[in-house]
Amino acid sequence: MKTIINVTVAAILLLATSQLFAQREKEIQNSEVQGLYLNVANFRSGKLTRPTDKQHAGDKIKLKQFFISPEIITIEQGKKIVFYKDSIFAIHLTNGENYRFINRAPYLIADTSSLYIYSHKTVKTTNKQVGSRNMSIEVPVTYYYFSYGNHKILYSLTLANLRKYVLIDATIHMAVCNKFTTDEMLQKINENTGRFELNETILSKLNK
Repeated sequence: MKTIINVTVAAILLLATSQLFAQREKEIQNSEVQGLYLNVANFRSGKLTRPTDKQHAGDKIKLKQFFISPEIITIEQGKKIVFYKDSIFAIHLTNGENYRFINRAPYLIADTSSLYIYSHKTVKTTNKQVGSRNMSIEVPVTYYYFSYGNHKILYSLTLANLRKYVLIDATIHMAVCNKFTTDEMLQKINENTGRFELNETILSKLNK
C-alpha cells in the first residue's frame, strides 16, 4: 500500500511539473526585445524607440528579469541608458508581441481592438490530499486584465469591473451582459480573428 501511495505521489508531482513548464509564461530573452514604447501615445501611433541598433559589439537590451529588477538597461556603442519598467508603456518583441511590466512582471498585451486586454501566466500553490499526505503543489494559471482611457490602471477582467468602469452605454451594457454570463466567458477568443469576443461585441455596437 505504501508503495502504491509513493508511486501515486511521484506521478502527481511529475504531471504537475510537466504542466507547470508547459504553461508557465516563457521568459522573454534580451535578444527578443526590438524596442520600447515610452508612453501610450507612442504605442497607439506605433512610434517605437530603439535605444540600440545592436550593430556593434556589446550593444544590448537587458531586461534583468532574474532578479526582478525595476530597470531596463540598454547599451549602444558603450553608452548605457536606464529605463524604468514602471515608467515606460511597453516593450516590443521581434515576433510582434508587446508586453507591459506590471509590478515588474511582463503582461502580454493580447488585444487592443477596443479595450486593451492582457494575459499573465503564473503559478499558484494549491493543496492536494494524497492518501494521508497533504501536498502543496504549484499549478499554472492565466489571469486576464483590461485597461481603458489613458490605460494607466489595469483591472481584473470580470463582469463586475466591466459594469463598474466601462459599460456606461446602455446598449453596450446589455449586449455584453447578455452574451457573457460568467467571468470565464470574457476570456474567449475568436479563433478566426484572434480578437477577444468581448471586444468584438463592444465594437459591433459602437459601429452601428
